[in-house]
Amino acid sequence: MKFWTLSLVLVAFTSPSMADVGIATTSLPNGTVKIPYSAVVSASGGCTPYKWAIVSGALPAGVSAKASSTTTSLTLAGTPTTAATYNFAVKVTGCGGGVSQASYKVVVRTAAVSVGITTTSVPNGTVKTAYSAVVRASGGCTPYTWAIVSGALPAGVSAKASSTTTSLNLAGTPTTAATYNFTVKVTGCGGGISQASYKVVVQAATANLGISTTSVPNGMVRTAYSAAVRASGGCTPYTWAIVSGALPAGVSAKASSTTTSLNLAGTPTTAATYNFTVKVTGCGGGVSQASYKVVVQAAANHVVQLTWNSSPSSNVVGYNVYRSPDATTWKKINVSLIGSTLYSDATVANNSTYYYAATAVGNSGVESSKTAAVKAVVP
Repeated sequence: MKFWTLSLVLVAFTSPSMADVGIATTSLPNGTVKIPYSAVVSASGGCTPYKWAIVSGALPAGVSAKASSTTTSLTLAGTPTTAATYNFAVKVTGCGGGVSQASYKVVVRTAAVSVGITTTSVPNGTVKTAYSAVVRASGGCTPYTWAIVSGALPAGVSAKASSTTTSLNLAGTPTTAATYNFTVKVTGCGGGISQASYKVVVQAATANLGISTTSVPNGMVRTAYSAAVRASGGCTPYTWAIVSGALPAGVSAKASSTTTSLNLAGTPTTAATYNFTVKVTGCGGGVSQASYKVVVQAAANHVVQLTWNSSPSSNVVGYNVYRSPDATTWKKINVSLIGSTLYSDATVANNSTYYYAATAVGNSGVESSKTAAVKAVVP
C-alpha cells in the first residue's frame, strides 16, 4: 500500500485596508430666528454606510438632522424658533466600526429688522462730466446682494456694491443726454428684500460755469443792504463760498433756492472798505471766482429825489417805491404808503448805482405793476 503525505498551508484572508472614518467639517454657520437654516456635516474614510448621531447637547430649536442618501453627510435643516447659543456633538460610525466625533457651536440670533433702501433720490448728471451717487440700505442682515432689476443706468455709469455691501455705488462718466429710469433691489442675507426706483436726467454738456456779476453796491451803516452774485453755465446745483476776505460786518451770504445766485443781505454795523472773493462750484466740478469791494460809509452824503406822474385811477390811496442794485432784485424802501408823487431816498451809498420803480395801491389794497425803472448813479 502506498501512502501519500499531505502538506496543508493555511492562508489568512483580510479585507482591504481602508483609512479610519473622519468628520471633515470643522464649523457650522450661525442662524437667525424665523429664517430657514441649512448646514452639512461631511465625513470620509472607513467604509459606508455610515451611521450618524447627535451624542451630546442639542440642535437649535426648529432644526433637525438627517443623513444624506449616500450617508456621507448629515444635513441640518429647519427654521430656528428660539434665539440662543447651541452646543452639540456629532458622531459618525463607519460600517467597519470606525468612529469619529466633532463638536459645534451655533448661535441663533433674534430676527433682525427687515432690510430697507433708505436713499430716496439720486442726483442728475451731465454728459462728459464725472458722475457719482450712492444708494444705501439698512436693517436685515448682511452681506446684502444688489441688482438693477428694471430700466437702465445712464450710459457710461456702472453700479458696484461697497465693500461692506451696505450701499450700491453708481459711478462713471455719462455719454448720452437722456432721462434714465431704473429700479434697484437689495436682498439681505436672510432673504429680506427692498426695492426703490430712481430717475436721473443727464443733460447735454453746457457752457463753462461762470460768475456773471461784475460788482455789488456799496452800503451804509444802519441801513439795510442787499445784493446778489449770479452765475450760469455748468450744471446745478451750485455750491457757493466766500474763499477770501470778509463780507461787511452785519451782512451774511445765503444761496438762493435755485443755487444760481448768492444773496448778500443784512444791516452793516461798521463803516469800512470790505474786499472779498466769492467762489461757485458746479455739480460737475467746474469752478469760477470773482472778487468784490464794498465801501460801507458812516452816513449818507447824497439824497436821490424821485418824482412820478400820478395814477389816473380814482381809487388810488398811495404809492410804494422800490429800489434795486441791478434792476432785477427789488426791495420796497418806504415804510408807509406815500401820499404824494414825491420821495427822497437818503439811504444811498457813495459810488453806487441804483434803479427805482414805483407802484400805485388801491383802496382795496391791490398793488399795480411797477413803473419802468429809472437809473440813478451816486458819485
